[in-house]
Amino acid sequence: MRRGEIMESLRTTLEKTLQYYEKKDYKNAEKGADEMLAGNPDFPRALFLKAVILDETGRSDKAEDYYRKSGSASLLWLRLALQLQESDPERALRYFTKAKEIDAENNLISFSMGRIYERLGRPEEARKCFNNISLMKEIISKLLSPLGFLIIMIAGSIAMIKRGDLGLGSLVVISGIVCLAWLKRDGGRVIRMIQKKKKYA
Repeated sequence: MRRGEIMESLRTTLEKTLQYYEKKDYKNAEKGADEMLAGNPDFPRALFLKAVILDETGRSDKAEDYYRKSGSASLLWLRLALQLQESDPERALRYFTKAKEIDAENNLISFSMGRIYERLGRPEEARKCFNNISLMKEIISKLLSPLGFLIIMIAGSIAMIKRGDLGLGSLVVISGIVCLAWLKRDGGRVIRMIQKKKKYA
């Protein structure tokens, strides 16, 4: 099986495993994690899911080794929390909290937790989360820096096209369009953060 096919198969199995886990179908979720690990013993998300499943089914003593091998715990807890934030907000809050214990300055965690608390009718907890967001950090990293990079890319592509280098110029234009899509997504989130922080100030 070629690498592309292996990665696609792994992605499909991961999606199914997460669906089982989301529904608390631990038996099939663990089966999916084991299937991924059989062919990819170092796959971080499979190791982490296996650890969480063991933890939540009363086998914490066996979970620790899988947690240790899975690597970046903060990112993995964050991904799992984001997966569950709509279907199981209480469980998502637990995982956001675990991620925040490791990465206290992560604005996405604070924003996501605030939105869940808001939906659950817990305004004081929501206020604490939204007020914990560092807007300047978000504006610089998610708006100003990407916008500056996009301007440089546009200027570079124009210069290339004027020189007759249409191939490379077109490639830079395509990259710029991708960058613009990211800027739109991240910029929209920053605007929502500003609105929430203003609302709960």
